[in-house]
Amino acid sequence: MVVKNMLNMQLMIFLLVIIGFCIRKKGIVGTEGRKNMVDLCLFVTLPFNIIHSFFMEWDWGMMVSCAIVLFLSIGYNVVSIVTSFVCYRKEPHYRQKTLRYGTIVSNGGFLGNPIIEGIYGSNGLFYASIFMIPVRIVMWTIGMSVFMKGSGQEEKAGKHSLFRKVMTNPCIVAVYTGAILMGSGISLPTFLENTISGISSCNTPLSMMLVGMMLAEMNPKGLLTKSVAFYTFVRLIVVPGIVFGLTALLPIDPLLRGITVIIAAMPTPITAVLLSGKHDGDEQCAAGMLFVSTLLSLVTLPIWCMFL
Repeated sequence: MVVKNMLNMQLMIFLLVIIGFCIRKKGIVGTEGRKNMVDLCLFVTLPFNIIHSFFMEWDWGMMVSCAIVLFLSIGYNVVSIVTSFVCYRKEPHYRQKTLRYGTIVSNGGFLGNPIIEGIYGSNGLFYASIFMIPVRIVMWTIGMSVFMKGSGQEEKAGKHSLFRKVMTNPCIVAVYTGAILMGSGISLPTFLENTISGISSCNTPLSMMLVGMMLAEMNPKGLLTKSVAFYTFVRLIVVPGIVFGLTALLPIDPLLRGITVIIAAMPTPITAVLLSGKHDGDEQCAAGMLFVSTLLSLVTLPIWCMFL
């Protein structure tokens, strides 16, 4: 069932990516328009998508599953952090920052949520949203420190500033909102529930078309280097492989295991390119990581799902 859902989801993703690619190549949406659409996705459709995933009847047995999901998320983060500091020691320092960040942080929210929703439905999306809480905390703390370490920016940023940035992230706020609505049993007016549902349904097609637009803006020439090839192997094979092996030893629900492995197998996030440019990382390498890992993940993700 998972494989069938994944294949259907993957075919839909291919079509949406191709449509997004054509939209950008034809100039229907420009560079600035694409950037604005990324913000629309991250700050509007994705948070509404998360809130919508909480529209289910609360069962106290779900508390145990939520605790297990948080445990699995912490374990995944430990694996990705350790892997990032072991694998790239021979790389120049400016490139190390980019490679390590791209290994610690995946595209689990932007790309992972719609894929998991397509495979496992709203139940899967609910647990994926819980899973992403520690991931986002790591992203804005340890992930950011990879770029700031040794540059004098770490102290300037301040712990309180980073904490505030994490806790006010729209996706984290959406988790609070959804949890309060589900836990309190508040019934929203039909028009409001339909509005949230309508915006939520835009998330998957919008995010997948944006991936196609991003790929259309990149020149593949010179992007595939030894560093990028090795990183892609680590990001798409090694990290999910370790997670797959460890979770196989645990007596957990296949749904929770599937969510963990799929998020671990996600490609490079767009923030790797943005932060590399801002904090003296290897921006060209980051662009290659994004292009190659995103393209190959369209093949590796269905393969991982076949083993779940």
